[in-house]
Amino acid sequence: MANRPQDMSLDELAQEMNKREDSLDHLTAKAEITRRQTAAQLDATRAIISNGKYMLASVIVAAIAAMASATSAYFAFLSSLANVP
Repeated sequence: MANRPQDMSLDELAQEMNKREDSLDHLTAKAEITRRQTAAQLDATRAIISNGKYMLASVIVAAIAAMASATSAYFAFLSSLANVP
């Protein structure tokens, strides 16, 4: 391999994967592809965890808003009963 595996594009790594399975170039390319897949999975996991935290926060805010709305409707109902002759 002319370039380091870390510097190669996916197309270049695919070309290296077409060599004999027991060659150093093939094994190195295979290891680099596996490393990139693992890094991508770790990044995706971090994004999912971050999005989960934002979703939990939005659900809590929505619940508080619903409770405030229900409380407001209750007091409006009580107020309307007080005005009945």
